[in-house]
Amino acid sequence: MKNITLVAALILGFSSCKKEALETVETTMHVNYYRQSCQGVGEMKCLLVQEGNQVGSSDWTLFYDRIEGFQYEEGFTYVLRVRVEKVENPPADGSSRKYILLKIISKDEV
Repeated sequence: MKNITLVAALILGFSSCKKEALETVETTMHVNYYRQSCQGVGEMKCLLVQEGNQVGSSDWTLFYDRIEGFQYEEGFTYVLRVRVEKVENPPADGSSRKYILLKIISKDEV
């Protein structure tokens, strides 16, 4: 009986780790030197970012969220290392992801 309990506990523990691993990822983001007007809850200025296959192309994505710990300065391009966490029960008008700055890899004046 102890073996069954131990096996069940191990399976539950491993499945919890896998779920957490899927909900938190690290990524590298490129941030453009200017922001663009965008429409969120109201009129706002969004960062322009590149991730993954976009990096190095002329394609930029409007970024509506904030990156905790990051203080954006107009006129600089950035390469950032960020952690992306899933938000449990996000507000109806909020993001289901939370972005946290891990490191500023580069900051270059344009």
